[in-house]
Amino acid sequence: MNQPGTHRRRPAVIGMISAIMVFFLAMLIHAQLRSDSHALGPALATFAATAVPGGLLAWWLAGRPRR
Repeated sequence: MNQPGTHRRRPAVIGMISAIMVFFLAMLIHAQLRSDSHALGPALATFAATAVPGGLLAWWLAGRPRR
């Protein structure tokens, strides 16, 4: 059964997830550039390996109809 608010909820969730991911990516880049190590490559790879699948999972769960 399709909930009436499902189609309106997904764009809002996608926007919120995108804003959160951009915020934490900016924090990560800022912290790495201010540190002495300047190891931005491995930090970005770790971020992409954890945040992208997590964001896709949250997007998929937001679009599923509730029971």
